[in-house]
Amino acid sequence: FPFLPLHSQILCLVIMLFSTNIVAQSQQDNRTNFSCPSDSPPSCETYVTYIAQSPNFLSLTNISNIFDTSPLSIARASNLEPMDDKLVKDQVLLVPVTCGCTGNRSFANISYEINQGDSFYFVATTSYENLTNWRAVMDLNPVLSPNKLPIGIQVVFPLFCKCPSKNQLDKEIKYLITYVWKPGDNVSLVSDKFGASPEDIMSENNYGQNFTAANNLPVLIPVTRLPVLARSPSDGRKGGIRLPVIIGISLGCTLLVLVLAVLLVYVYCLKMKTLNRSASSAETADKLLSGVSGYVSKPTMYETDAIMEATMNLSEQCKIGESVYKA
Repeated sequence: FPFLPLHSQILCLVIMLFSTNIVAQSQQDNRTNFSCPSDSPPSCETYVTYIAQSPNFLSLTNISNIFDTSPLSIARASNLEPMDDKLVKDQVLLVPVTCGCTGNRSFANISYEINQGDSFYFVATTSYENLTNWRAVMDLNPVLSPNKLPIGIQVVFPLFCKCPSKNQLDKEIKYLITYVWKPGDNVSLVSDKFGASPEDIMSENNYGQNFTAANNLPVLIPVTRLPVLARSPSDGRKGGIRLPVIIGISLGCTLLVLVLAVLLVYVYCLKMKTLNRSASSAETADKLLSGVSGYVSKPTMYETDAIMEATMNLSEQCKIGESVYKA
């Protein structure tokens, strides 16, 4: 289209790239079987994983809204404090959902309100992080145009999930958790994260040992119990906040103890100095009395301070005898 204006060429290129992405997604071969097992219950309570992302999905409240559940239920499943609504980027969450059969496939059907700029593809890949795909959404909402959705309309988005079969329940597998495989994942890493058996993961998803083809696609993680997810980086950050506070309090208490100790020593020394001065004054008075007793029959008593002042603190200049001073 070289004959078109430059801006028209750019617009056509963007449309082609967008179409290519959609076609690429439609051609992805998901080898995980999400069909309804004949020996599984018609519905079950299970979980899907969700990764907290900025800017809109860094709080439990916002995430719970798009899954039509409560923040408390996500917090409990995800090993979080009930009142801790704030999340950090890439924090892994477990979201409880009700899984059941729709036709011959297993889905957790979630009602979503369309916002400005939404399309089946955009919501599936961003808001729901590939827990579903635009084809499954279109199959469940055949009367709607995938790219021209009325704002405010409620659309059902089917999230891939599955209930354990009788054979799996007999093996004590309690949940099949839906997890979107990341490019950096491997079977060992994922099995450690969820406390799952690597053999069970490979058996359930039919990718063998190499899950490269599963990148950005939902897979199933069989677990015998709900995994205890590792605490998020936010907890480390909170610990980092607490540590300086604890250190500050400790230093403050130590400083206070030192100040009190110095104050007590000072008060003690001041008291001892006062006592010594009183003892010295008493000793001086005794000397004065004993000195004058040989000169007068009944000595006149003066205050020690008056005598000391009159004799210039018993200065040698005032001394006129061995124990006699002029005043």
